[in-house]
Amino acid sequence: MIKTLRKNAKYFYFLFFLVIITFVFWGVGTVDKQHSSVVAEVAGQKITSERFWRSYEETRRLYREVFKEKAAKMEENLKEKVLEDLINEEVLLYLAKKYAVEATEREIQDAIINDPRFQRNGIFQKDIYFQILRLNRITPEQYEASLKRDITIGKIFQIIMLAKDRADISDEAFFKSFLKAVKSNIPIKINKEALS
Repeated sequence: MIKTLRKNAKYFYFLFFLVIITFVFWGVGTVDKQHSSVVAEVAGQKITSERFWRSYEETRRLYREVFKEKAAKMEENLKEKVLEDLINEEVLLYLAKKYAVEATEREIQDAIINDPRFQRNGIFQKDIYFQILRLNRITPEQYEASLKRDITIGKIFQIIMLAKDRADISDEAFFKSFLKAVKSNIPIKINKEALS
């Protein structure tokens, strides 16, 4: 089991990084979601247009920083890619809820304490933690809720990848195929007008 987790760690870390980036830039703060139009709905969970556009703009900015002159080519069909990522997150959370997979308080604490951004000389500093959150206009409750979500998604992702028993299919292909099968069995509505 440990061997499989290590083998799939790069996919877990990529997904975890993507989820954190998206949540930090669109998932927190005082957003009046009742007045936001809905871009998509996954098993009753709404993806607002504000959430979508923040994620889209952050992904574009990240592409431009990382890929420089190749960014324009990478941005082809970016709206569809961002929407698919957001839908996939909701599908993973749907599965986590269905199978009672959830981040524990201990896992959330460990993630905070071991985050190098909140450390000085390798030791967690509470004052740095609160200062960084304050600078980003995030309350500890909001940040911990986002961590809980991210860790939960990471855990369900690991469980899915442990189900892979064939060596002739790549991890990425297996994961996409798995999500496609789940999506075909849950209600997903997309409001294409909200994407224009």
